[in-house]
Amino acid sequence: MANIRNQDQTHKQLLDAGFQAFLKNGFDNTKIREICRDAHRTTGSFYQHFKSKAEILDEILEPFLHQLAAEYNEQFKIGMKKIEQQNVQQIWQQNILNMNGIIKTLNANPKYKELILFKADGSKYDRLSEILTKYFTQKIIIAIDTMQEHGIVPISFKFNYQELHFHVFAFYATFVDILKHQYSEAETIMLCNNLYTFFILVGQLG
Repeated sequence: MANIRNQDQTHKQLLDAGFQAFLKNGFDNTKIREICRDAHRTTGSFYQHFKSKAEILDEILEPFLHQLAAEYNEQFKIGMKKIEQQNVQQIWQQNILNMNGIIKTLNANPKYKELILFKADGSKYDRLSEILTKYFTQKIIIAIDTMQEHGIVPISFKFNYQELHFHVFAFYATFVDILKHQYSEAETIMLCNNLYTFFILVGQLG
């Protein structure tokens, strides 16, 4: 039992040391020996718990990203249950493209925000705009399917996936750029709401 506790403690110490090292140096510039030194553990101990520093980053970020996704999913599901012809634009604004909850959760967890936005270069998370685009493209496809089921969009409507991808990327790449400017929470929310309004206006002009 004591050995299990020691293993758990070692795992946590390496994880915490990795988190601090990533925040200090960035993922790309962090060395495994530095993590081991700060955790007061050997490299042998490190490889008993992690295959690489990327595995530490995954263990740090994946639960937080799942939390963000779960919070958004709840908002999205509510919108899909309520959507009808009369409130389509409202649902898109409040439930599909509304990033307020994500902004607030990021600001409530500043170390995770710092790591995701500024310190993940060299990892699979440094292409955050592409990650968000892939995730939200699937959500928008679900929204389109739901609107077809409700007769809001004709069943015959066929979207061009490539065009959809680029439109979604344009929105979420701009969203990430707004986040990286480190505005106040209120200003960030305002800018993202204006971003939604701009995309709607451009769509109507088109």
